[in-house]
Amino acid sequence: MSEPVPLSSLLPKLPKLPKLDMMWTDARQHWEDSFPELKQYQLNDEFYSKPVQLRLLSIQQDQNICAGCPGIKLCPKEGDAKGQVYGFRLDERQLIEEIRTCGPLREQQALLREGRLKQISGMTGGHLRLTFENFPVEQKQLNKELSVSAWEFASTYQPGSNQKGFYIYGDYGTAKTHLACAILNKLVARNISVLYVQAERTFAALSDLYFREDRDGLPTRSEILDKYISADVLVIDELGHENVTDSSIWTLYTILNGREPDQKPVIITSNFKITDLANLYYTKSKGETQKRAGALLSRLVFLTQGYEMKGEDYRTREYLSNNEEE
Repeated sequence: MSEPVPLSSLLPKLPKLPKLDMMWTDARQHWEDSFPELKQYQLNDEFYSKPVQLRLLSIQQDQNICAGCPGIKLCPKEGDAKGQVYGFRLDERQLIEEIRTCGPLREQQALLREGRLKQISGMTGGHLRLTFENFPVEQKQLNKELSVSAWEFASTYQPGSNQKGFYIYGDYGTAKTHLACAILNKLVARNISVLYVQAERTFAALSDLYFREDRDGLPTRSEILDKYISADVLVIDELGHENVTDSSIWTLYTILNGREPDQKPVIITSNFKITDLANLYYTKSKGETQKRAGALLSRLVFLTQGYEMKGEDYRTREYLSNNEEE
């Protein structure tokens, strides 16, 4: 039978501790200077026994290693001790040692989480570059209320907080998609799960899955819809541009109906006013589907706050500006 591994071998290697007879005589003053947080407990001299001092010294020496941190990749600690730092707390005046994740490791983990959230967000490289910082200045000025509301939502939204999303409508080229993606990118930076879908491609793909018998390993329609329903924040871009069919109407109804109970916010961009969009769906359907088309308006109003995006087509404006310069 193999010998048990001593616990000390699992801890980071620290400088050799001094002998007991080398400890400080004015222990309380020394350790309150070393760890100012100890002062709040108003501990007496008896608290600082030699075993307590040795534990505090071990913690201090571990933290000294971290004080000259060269970055998580070059952390001098070994094994599981990498990215960890010793600390303590007091529980009924008993010193309890704790192992905490260090700042550089937390930053690395946050970057990895942000990277994973970007990968599953549905946004392409171009979408990921659309931020509040490079949102057109003229659009901020023309749409102050919307711009402020979008910033506040992106900065404060917490999953489960029952905040409404946005229904942003307006002419072509007024940066509706830019603003929607700016919201998503800020949410991703705050480690919130988001999903971007483009209406025309999404509804066409889901319709194709509905009629295919051989899925060739593709996710099922239900699995995809579940992903759209469960995302903390969902953007449906260019709604109304899709080929409006019974399938697309039922798909949109299923997504909104699934998000409604938990009031999961959805952000819609469209060239249509919300009433015009509902009328479009209503006139292109019949029977039971027409009833669902009528119910879409109710769910969109419940889940979103409507805003008109004012302004001129920036693509045309840039083209004309470039030609004038020539």
